[in-house]
Formats: sequence, C-alpha cells, structure tokens
Amino acid sequence: MISGAFPLPQVVLSATQKNKELLKVSSLIANISQDLLPLLSGEAQIYHPGSVGYKNATTRWATAVSPGFDVIVKVAAESDVQQTILYANSQEKPFLAIGGGHGSSSALKSAQGAIGIWMRGLNGTALAPGSNGSQAIIQAGSLAHEVISDLWDLGKQAVAGGCDCTSFVGPMLGGGHGILQGQYGLLADNMISARVVLGNGSIITVSNTSHSDLYWGLKGAGHNFGIVTSFHYQIHDRVPGMDMFATANYTFTQDKLEAVFTIANQWLTAPHRPVNLMHYGLIAINPSLSPQPIVTLLVYWQGLSIPPSYTAPLTSLNPLTVVHRLLDLRHVNSLTNADSHGSACLEGMGRQLFPTSHEKTWSLPNLRAVLDLFAAFPPELRDSTMMLEAYPVNRVQAIPGNNTAYPDRGRGLLASPLLAYPPGNARLDAEVEGWGRRIRRAMMNGTGEGELVAYVNYAHGDEGNEAVYGYEGWRRERLRGLKRVYDPEERFRFFEPVGV
Repeated sequence: MISGAFPLPQVVLSATQKNKELLKVSSLIANISQDLLPLLSGEAQIYHPGSVGYKNATTRWATAVSPGFDVIVKVAAESDVQQTILYANSQEKPFLAIGGGHGSSSALKSAQGAIGIWMRGLNGTALAPGSNGSQAIIQAGSLAHEVISDLWDLGKQAVAGGCDCTSFVGPMLGGGHGILQGQYGLLADNMISARVVLGNGSIITVSNTSHSDLYWGLKGAGHNFGIVTSFHYQIHDRVPGMDMFATANYTFTQDKLEAVFTIANQWLTAPHRPVNLMHYGLIAINPSLSPQPIVTLLVYWQGLSIPPSYTAPLTSLNPLTVVHRLLDLRHVNSLTNADSHGSACLEGMGRQLFPTSHEKTWSLPNLRAVLDLFAAFPPELRDSTMMLEAYPVNRVQAIPGNNTAYPDRGRGLLASPLLAYPPGNARLDAEVEGWGRRIRRAMMNGTGEGELVAYVNYAHGDEGNEAVYGYEGWRRERLRGLKRVYDPEERFRFFEPVGV
C-alpha cells in the first residue's frame, strides 16, 4: 500500500529549478514505490513525506537528532526487511531501522536521503515452542510496554528496560538495564538467539552455537551489524508477591542532598547488597515545592513492603513529600513518568543526554556541583532532570566481563542529565549542549575513575568508541573484526558506529 503525497520543497528556487526539483523527488518516490512495493508482503506499506504514516514513523523523541528519510517502508515480515535492504543497496541509498525513535546520538543525523525501515509492523510476543515456558519469541517492532504486558498476561516476567515507550530490542542491543537485572542479568544477557538481516540482505540465526562470534557482538554493540527481526528471550514465572514492587518516592529540599546520597552510598557499599533493592535519584526544578532545585530519591523493593531499615533513615530527614505505591512490572515505570503516557515519553521535544557511568558510590561534591548548575539554568531548561540510576548488579557482575560486548559490568551507577527544552531552535540546541558538557565534567571531576565511560544507549555522540565500547584494545579490535566480516560495506553506521 502507498500512502500520502509529498509536499512542495520548502526552498527558494526559480520556477524552472522548482519544477526540476519536484520532478526529481517525484521520480524518486515513484521509482521506489513502483519497484519495491511488488517485492513486499501484502501488509507492508510505503509512506511518502507529507503522509500521516511518514510523520508517525519519523517523529523523534529528541528533535535535535533527526535523520532524513526520502521514504518510509513499514515492514510486516522479515522478508520485507530483506527486500528493502536489497533494493536500497541496488540504488546506493542508505537505510536505517526505526523502532521507538528514542536514539539520541548525534551520529543519527548523518543518515540523510535514507530509506526508513519502520519495524512496528513486526509486533508480538509468544511463548517459544518446546521451551517449557522458559523462553519467549519477541518480534523486533514491539515496544517495551507491549512485551511486558504480553508476558504478564502469560503469567511471565522478564528483564525489561526502564522506559515503556522505547523498543524492546534497541536497549537490549546496547546492553540494557532493568529493575530485574540483579536476579537475571542485563537484557542482553537474556537474549538466547536472534534472527538478523545483514547489510547484504542475507538472513542468519545468531546464537551461542550459530555465528557465535556475532552473538558476542550483538550483546552490547548490536546496532552495528544488522537488523534484528525477532529473538528468543529468557522469561520467568511470576511468583505472587515477588511480581510486585513496593516503592517510596521521597522529595527533599536541596540542603538534604548530601545526607540523602550518603544513605544511598551506604546501601551501595553494603557487604551483602540485596538483589531486591534499587534506587533512582533525581535532581529537578519544581517551583511549587521549592525555589531551589529539589532532590528526589525513589526506592524500589521487589516484594510487598520495603524493610523499615531502608525507609526510616530517609524519613528522619523530614522530606517535603513521601508517596508509597505498590506497583507491578507493567506500571513500575510510571514512577519516573516513563510509562507509555507519561511526560518522559512525549515525542517531539528538544532533549539531550550526556551520560557518565560510575563504579561504587555517588560523589557528593559532584552531585552538589550538578545541583548548582541546575539552579543556574535558563527558563527554557526548567523541565530538565538529572537521572541517577542504581540498578541491582548482583547477577550482572557475576557474569564475566569478556562474555559480551557490553563493557561496563563493573560500573553499576548510570548518570545523565535529561535536558528537556522547546524544540526547533538551533541556537538553543547549541546552548543546551554547552550545559550538558558542563554537567558531564562536573560528574567526572575528581572521581579517580579515569576516562569517560558512557552507556551506549544514552550516548550523546561525542564520547568516542572507547567510552561506549570499552578502553581495552581487544574489545574494539574484536568489534572491528566482526564489522569486517558481517558489515564490510558499513551499511550500519548511523548509531555509535564501529569502523572496519
């Protein structure tokens, strides 16, 4: 099916030039539609610029990073992905898979004049035959909240990311952190096998017994090698009581910052850190509560109630507000407004991330420096937050670091400002970038942790391969070797790319 008409080019041209440009664009779209559509499944669709489908596929979570697409192909079968890649290659056109549209690396801006492969038509989760209920087959166009809900209805749960509106597969290919990782490892650790369409259009199954070299690479750098169309994933039975999360949301005035994170650091350094416990800190601006930035600590406990030994020290600090909620895995991301209808999932906003990863504890002076920067923000940045994530690491760190391409098992703390601001202003984009770099420097100052380490799924795009894929030379060489074998033409080069 072909949908939508293309608009007149919005550039200043003479009448003759306009006609030539229009004919060029018309011919391009007509050729794609005429040549490619007959090769696709009956449910596949092609969207032109100006159509509703094109807009839905190309609207980004972070508008400062906008790939340029000549046309969108909404695939409905694995063969559609294959045929679209083969066609793009024959026309020497770049292509880019689109999932949840959350990637915010500046590298994505280098994809221009591309064919967008919109994965949303590949959607669904089912129990894998012959797995005795221990595995699910997940289609790669599924969003996180869809997978979580589908599994819940099957009496199952699995490691899932902290944002409902991303794709499920995207975070997994970059490692993937989630509230259940203390028991089961990263999202990537739970991928059993994957169907992958390579840059030359061939389709392979990747597992620990088939293309095992690429299996290693998919687990942390997977966006460099192909388009995953579906995958087998480890799942677990829901156990009554243990499929719930007791949560407490504490909000404090800024003067309590050091005391709050001293408590959090005590949890992080406890000899026997509970697998049930997670915390998520926030620095934000809320004039209705305080004229200065506020400090929030979200406490999660897998089970029906948080032990008083974790709540009493925080309560003694006289928080501004305390909210207790009992949530299941389908709703737990609402605590950070990252549920599918929450403010963190709104599309079309100006957003930038500047991640840093840390080893053992939060640096109190550095958090104070970040809060001071928040206090100096211009009005356009007042909806921003500082994310300070401390997922349980028990199982994550029990898995040897060389088992996967994900390089940072020893760093259990994820930090990044989520700088949110009105979209469509290049001057403001540049100004926000300056604020983000200042916050990143503040978080690294005096930690003694060495060079910048950044979670690849949060990458801004200026960190460099070492920061997101590891400083060990063997890691980067192994990734480059995989690139030479599986993507020698570098078709997949638009998100934190590994060169050949």
